[in-house]
Amino acid sequence: MNPRIISGALAITAVVNVSAGCAALALPDLNTRLLIGPDVELEGLLLRYHYLIWLMVLAMGAGFAVAARNPEQQSGLILSAALGKLCAVALWVEMMMAGMGTWMLLGGIVFDGTLGLLFLGYAATLLLGRQRGEGA
Repeated sequence: MNPRIISGALAITAVVNVSAGCAALALPDLNTRLLIGPDVELEGLLLRYHYLIWLMVLAMGAGFAVAARNPEQQSGLILSAALGKLCAVALWVEMMMAGMGTWMLLGGIVFDGTLGLLFLGYAATLLLGRQRGEGA
């Protein structure tokens, strides 16, 4: 798999994660209404979990920016990103099947699902190559 493609995907993901994280942290009620619906009240523990999730999204954006510079040396970060994105997709799919969330979750499902699979394939290629003694 071409490292330049992965590098570009990581850079785009960094921008999206940082932008989404900043927006969700700045406008938590709007973010929740857009993704989950108007009936959810962010307060107490739920508000704190909102901040925790979006701070992690922001932190992962920083990690993606670092990994974009030299993806061949970032197999652990890329694997963790892939698994995190695919776990988010699984939860969003389950939410939609249970009648929770808005149609806007579909954007996250497609975006994160595609990147999660791409990153998983790339990390697997790197890790298997190292086991065989190929490459970095």
